Amino acid sequence: MLGLSLIAAALVPQGPSTSVVINEFVYDDGGTDDREYVELYNASAAPVDISGWKIVNRDPGSPFYNPANTGTDPTYTIPAGTILQPGAFFVLGSGVVPNVNFVVGTTNLLENDNECIELQDPTGTIIDSVAYELGRGAFGPHPLEGDGFYGDLAVADNPTGTRTSIGRNFDGIDTNNNGRDFSCVMVPTPGASNVQPGTLPYIDNFDAGTVGIALSNFSFGFVAPKYVDPTIIDSNNYTSKPPSPQGGLAIAFQDNSGGGNGQQLIGPVVADVVFECYAYFEPAMAPIHNGVPSGGCGVIPGGTYELSAGEYWAIGVRGSAASNGNPSNAAGDYFTTIAPGVGTIYHYQSGIAWVHYRTVNYSRVYLVDLNNGNAPGAPTDFTVIGGPINIVQGVNDGWQRLRIHAQGNKVVGNFGGIYGADNGTRFSATGVYNNPGAIWMAYREAMCNNPMMRPPLLDAFDIHVPTTSLSTFGTPSPTNFGTPTIDTDGFALLGSTGFAITATGMNPGGTPTSAFCGLVLGFVPVPTGFPIAGAPATATGYVLAQASSIGFADPTGKVAFPLTIPGNPGLLGLGITSQIVDFDPTLPVAVPIGTSSGLTAVIGN
Repeated sequence: MLGLSLIAAALVPQGPSTSVVINEFVYDDGGTDDREYVELYNASAAPVDISGWKIVNRDPGSPFYNPANTGTDPTYTIPAGTILQPGAFFVLGSGVVPNVNFVVGTTNLLENDNECIELQDPTGTIIDSVAYELGRGAFGPHPLEGDGFYGDLAVADNPTGTRTSIGRNFDGIDTNNNGRDFSCVMVPTPGASNVQPGTLPYIDNFDAGTVGIALSNFSFGFVAPKYVDPTIIDSNNYTSKPPSPQGGLAIAFQDNSGGGNGQQLIGPVVADVVFECYAYFEPAMAPIHNGVPSGGCGVIPGGTYELSAGEYWAIGVRGSAASNGNPSNAAGDYFTTIAPGVGTIYHYQSGIAWVHYRTVNYSRVYLVDLNNGNAPGAPTDFTVIGGPINIVQGVNDGWQRLRIHAQGNKVVGNFGGIYGADNGTRFSATGVYNNPGAIWMAYREAMCNNPMMRPPLLDAFDIHVPTTSLSTFGTPSPTNFGTPTIDTDGFALLGSTGFAITATGMNPGGTPTSAFCGLVLGFVPVPTGFPIAGAPATATGYVLAQASSIGFADPTGKVAFPLTIPGNPGLLGLGITSQIVDFDPTLPVAVPIGTSSGLTAVIGN
């Protein structure tokens, strides 16, 4: 697990010099709204006098937006003599909120819909702000930090307290981007740290549980994950299924009363992570009941789906999911396919995820970079990395392995294949969303017949920090066509069939001066480098060669050298060093080459 000091160094607070921030809040607790609060935190090294500071609700009902200076949205002024010590919390809220410092009412303290909460000092300077539910409509101008939150983030409560809150991943760490800084189904901790105990690895085959009992190590919007026996039909498992390849019990993570649900593993918040599990996939919905028009329920005969039915679920890392589980739309036509009204409040989900859409027309899986959530005016603020994978009955439905390996600015996702290996249907990308976040799940149904829900069952969680690594060293030497720049497609993992050493800036193929290029491999790096006889003076060798391969760049100057890695555990920790050599016949030397930097890939899992 990343150390908190390392994360704090990477995410330096960017706000005002006081470094007092909105650290956590609940604005809609799902019942009588009697457990709402706003928590402030002093991230600085000195006491801060917050006397006369204000928590301002800003939307069209606020006097701050109304030209006539009228409106009913409340503003709360912190009492005189309030000094917030370094590392201390201040909680403003209802009297039933634990550790409340300033009671400001009993119910409905904050607006439930599209709203911006501002922290202002006595001069009216905005110190910090959080905007939420922007998908319900614009209400500007509002001081956005990043995109704000686009989805419906409502949380729920029970007799013993609020079930979830919206809080910063790390106390006081403010990058001025709400989507990066906050998670949306956190364990509520008013007056205490948001950081929950727990480390990686987290490995669970769920066989020690009891069928029907909720897991205690997940926070959730409405319903916690439940233990199920895949072979037994009950209120959390609607059809009998075979056991997973791991066997035994599994978990279901939907709200069996209908609607949506978001859940989050309590504890580790990391950027570099491997998540792996088995998931049960259903094919497209059938049979179709044609007597119900799109958008209506009417009378549904048992065992049939209406035309506008749909389901969505997602499993992600490096992010968070809103409690209502509202879907992204990587499928492109999902919102127009399902019942109107379900998809109109766009999602708040962030990070990198496997997402699944199921309707009467299709069952499809995608690997998606959800970034930091949807943006106002840009409800498609995501990138499809891979897919669709069409789930076909008798071909690839049932239990399948899912894996996400996110490390630095790279991600590799695997559907199917062997558990623990980088194989199966494989997608990879570079330049992806790279921010510490949680491991999360979300489910949303859009159907009239709730017993017809088919959310996935999950089994055999393995969540760990990657043991592989990539590092470059040395200085490249250019040709007359560019500078060879070495990189990789993915990571050096045991059992990898998709790993490759890649390079850009090569002599383009298909031209009169095009020539071959080469990959040099070895296990002994030479960090200081050594000269190459007859080559340009800037060409430097960085590996004692033990193997080599010849290739040709494409017309854009890119080349890839696939490198299959055996699944032998004895290779763990072995470093493979490589270097790209590019031949350029226009160079006026005896050995006309350009060279890349050296790259060492350590084999891991």
